[in-house]
Formats: sequence, structure tokens, C-alpha cells
Amino acid sequence: MDMNNNQMFIVSLDNGIHNEEPITMKTFNNFQDGSQLVQLNETVFGIYKNNSGDPNTSYLDDYDIIKSDIAELLDIRHENNRRIVTEDKNIGIFTELNYSQNLESRISITNILQSVINNINAGLLDEKKAIGYNEVLQMTKATKDTPLDNNEDIKKVIDLGLNSIFDKLEIERKIPLENETKKSIRKNYIRMILFDYIINRKYRNYDYSIITKIDNNNNQTWENSYFAPISVSININKENSVPDNIYMINNKYVKKEKILPTLYEYYYKDIKKLTETFSDALKLYKDAISRIIYNNTNLIKAKELEKIVADNFEEIAKIQKEKENKEYKEKKINKVERTMATQSINVKITNKLDLIQKKYPVNLKDHPELLESQNTKEKDEKVKLIVEEEKNKDVGFTSTIIITSVVALICGIGAGIASILLLFGN
Repeated sequence: MDMNNNQMFIVSLDNGIHNEEPITMKTFNNFQDGSQLVQLNETVFGIYKNNSGDPNTSYLDDYDIIKSDIAELLDIRHENNRRIVTEDKNIGIFTELNYSQNLESRISITNILQSVINNINAGLLDEKKAIGYNEVLQMTKATKDTPLDNNEDIKKVIDLGLNSIFDKLEIERKIPLENETKKSIRKNYIRMILFDYIINRKYRNYDYSIITKIDNNNNQTWENSYFAPISVSININKENSVPDNIYMINNKYVKKEKILPTLYEYYYKDIKKLTETFSDALKLYKDAISRIIYNNTNLIKAKELEKIVADNFEEIAKIQKEKENKEYKEKKINKVERTMATQSINVKITNKLDLIQKKYPVNLKDHPELLESQNTKEKDEKVKLIVEEEKNKDVGFTSTIIITSVVALICGIGAGIASILLLFGN
């Protein structure tokens, strides 16, 4: 990779300190979307892409960092993104691939679904399942002009991806999947859709995947397969092809407003522990989201993105409260058990919130003067646009706001407890 012989650095933040570690980068493959398969320091493989060269798309690199941090906050398994810079500018994002090349193989849902269709045609799948697949694949509705707006139909589209994984694994292994394996894959799959809703992602086609072990002959064994950490990045052209009020999943268009009702009706057990925390600690979540966003992009983009994400959080918290109130009245929830469960859940909330607080000690939303002064420097020194931006952020990391005690107070827990190959960005 030719970067005009400029030394490249990978960026990290620890306790508000901006660190840059020198790296080498070797390119192994180039993809149609402009991204590349690379190896850092001759050890770590991942995907490199650059949106920062164009002022109109540079915010996408910011968003990748932001969405990665939000996924971490929500304990949603995701591919980790890091900034790559030179001495005078931001040049892109590196996404570490979360599997071992010599031990595991990554298979896209596109390939899995095609394999299942081939098995249907070969008569290897029972008639009932074959009819179910054909019903979804041949839906005349579910287009951009006529998106699905029925919860049951949306469930069938969601299950298309899930059932493809389950049926592929069972056919290859020649034994039924264990319930715990199905439960784990389903939970991570459904949380992927919830995450897309939160960050306002509109396009999620067959770009997700599973990881399985390979033997000494490089053959896939399909033992202990699991759902791969999700990609938080997007292909902006595909994303822009989808209207704002629609979510595209498994090649079908569905009304965005129907996503949450469908998840709550059919997949509540897969999101329950997460959505309960939204209503329990909404203010703290919103503060953490604000810290992540304002520390990673310019003021205008930060305000725009914060409103979107905060509104989606509030909507989920509201639906969660309504569901719980209904279940209380129907005596489907024991209040004592719910309180105890809340305290247990909130220990994890505390740890995740504390992680974000340590990474971003200052919420730049509360100090817009730092971002505004940063914008002034951008006008005066365009050549040093990104590096000046980062340096000014460092000014913000000078004081610490401790939230652990607040979490402990709200959650009702003691202060002692409170104290990343070939698929990407489609």
C-alpha cells in the first residue's frame, strides 16, 4: 500500500489519552467497494477502507467508530473499528476480523441460503420447510414501493436468515442442533436487527455470516459454529437506495415502524435483558451515547446523529415500560423477581457505562466551545484538518466526571460493585 511513504499509525483511546502506535500495512486483496484486505504489522488481518479523502464522506469513518462504541456499550458482538492516521491527516478505518484464518472459516448468509435452496431442489429438506422458504422468497409484496407492514410476514423474512443457518448446520452435521446453539445464534441475530434500528441503519442484506472450524485439509467441519460479530459499517450507496421509512433485511423491504412491534411480539426473550436496561438507566445510556458521538465527529454531525439515536433509545424504553406495565397488571411479572433481576443486570450496565466514561472522560456536548474552536482551526489550516481535530479533542480530556456512584444510587447496588473475511460493509 502506497501512502507516499508516510508513516501510518493506529489510534486508540485509553482514559481519555489519545495514543498512536506506528504500523505497517500489507494489502492482500481489493474489493469492489474500495475496501481492502490487509495485514497490520505482518500479524493482524482485517479490512481497511478510506472515506476521509472526500469531505462529503469523511463522516462515515467517524460513524464507524461511533457505531462500534455503541455496540460495545450495548454488549452486542461486533467487529472492532480503529482509526488509521498519518502524521498530518486521518486516512481511514481498520476493522479487525474476529476469527483465526488457519483454524476457522467464515461463510456468508448469501452462500448459506443458496446452499439451502440447492438442498431443497435436491430433496434433502422436508416438504414443509421447502414450502416455507418458497413462500418468503416469492413474496410479491416486500418491495420498495410495497414494503411489508404485517408483523407475521416480517417475522417470516427475519426467520429466512435464521432458518438458513439452522438448516445448513443440521444438514452438514447430520444431527440436530443443540438448543443452546440455536438460542445463542438467534439472540445475536435478533440483537443485530435491534442494533440496526437504534443506529438508523436501513440496509442489511445477506452480508452477515457464521464462523465454523476447519480441519487439517481446510474443510469446514461445522462443529461449534457461531454467529459472527456483526459489521457496523455500511455501503453508503446501498444505504442511500433505501427510503428513510424502510428497513431492508434479507432482500425484502419492510416498514421501519413495524420492526420494534415485530421484535417485541415474536422475539422478546432474545432482547428482553437488553431492553430492560434501557428503561432502567435511560439517562445514563443517553449520556454515554452523547460522549461517544461528540468525541468522534464534528458538532453539526454530532447533533444530527445524537438526536436520531437518542430518539430511538427513548422509543424502545417507552415500549419496554408499556409492556412491563401490562404484564404487571396481568400478573405475568413478579415485582420482587424483576427488582432482583434489575440489580443483577445493572451490574453489567455499570461496567459498560464505566468503560465509556473512562474512554471519554469529558462529554464534549457540555463543552461546545472546544468543538467550535476546532472548527475555526479547520478553516485556517485545512492541510492539518484531522490532526488538529484530534489534538483539540485531547484538550477536552482534562477532567473526570465520575458516574459510578450515580449508577450505584440509581441501580440500588453497592459502591463496591459499581466501582474481526471477505465480507464487509454491504
